[in-house]
Amino acid sequence: MKYLILISGNLLKSFLAFSMLFLLFSSSEAFSQDANGIVGVWLIQDNDAKVEIFEKAGKYYGKIAWMKYPKDDNGNDKVDDMNPDPKLRSRKKQGLVIMTGFVYNESSKEWVDGTIYDSKSGKTYDGYMKLEDDGSLYMKGYIMGMRFLGRSNIWTRAENE
Repeated sequence: MKYLILISGNLLKSFLAFSMLFLLFSSSEAFSQDANGIVGVWLIQDNDAKVEIFEKAGKYYGKIAWMKYPKDDNGNDKVDDMNPDPKLRSRKKQGLVIMTGFVYNESSKEWVDGTIYDSKSGKTYDGYMKLEDDGSLYMKGYIMGMRFLGRSNIWTRAENE
């Protein structure tokens, strides 16, 4: 009987240890899957560009991966000509990083504290984004730290990433 209790006790300890490890790794994997849910290529609301969202050192960024019209009327690559910094106006739009520094907030299931650069206007906005139930990406750029002062867009995951 004493051996049965000893075996049962060791089995119980092993089971508890395994259960704790399982929960620890499964919850961190779930966090990782949620946090990386935006990684990939997205078709912007106007359907004239695709943005690739990627993770780097725990933060999320986005760059222009494709443009419907990458050339201007003269056949030259479109450049960041509206940038307020004259030194940056010759940068090609294709490949331009337009989203920087987003971090995943697990409690709100949002990516927050980032900035969104609008290359059409040359303005940079604070931003946040979240995945909708239908798989689309809701994005909002706003000013002065006030979410209600801004503009939102809905992006869809691009086919044939």
